[in-house]
Amino acid sequence: LLLLLGAGGAGGAGGHVTIDFSGATSNPMYNMEHSTASRAFRDEFEEAKQRQDAGLDDISKGLAVLKNLGGEMDEEIKRQTPIIDAIDNKLDTTNLELRTANGKLKHVITQMRSTRHFCIDVILIFIILGIGLYLYNTLA
Repeated sequence: LLLLLGAGGAGGAGGHVTIDFSGATSNPMYNMEHSTASRAFRDEFEEAKQRQDAGLDDISKGLAVLKNLGGEMDEEIKRQTPIIDAIDNKLDTTNLELRTANGKLKHVITQMRSTRHFCIDVILIFIILGIGLYLYNTLA
């Protein structure tokens, strides 16, 4: 069997490629014998495949450990959820009580400050009247 390929078109230079199958036999296994290089390649491929399998086994074990950890974390979260909810409810109650206390304290402070300002205002009025009376007496 002789195969001739013509290289025409834009990229070809017009040369021909010839492939000669005349030495091939009708037995497909005739040319399939392993050479030293092909055996070395196959052995290297098998070793790489075994290393890859070992690596995948390690990954599988790691994933199993992570799955167990995830399950334990889920159980712990389920166990602590009621506790967290109780703490949240107590915080809401305490926050409400604190707001009420702050409102009462603000009211008391406002009352105290207005009373204090009233006293200071009365004292200042008496001082101004005293200064005015002194000036009136000294100038008159």
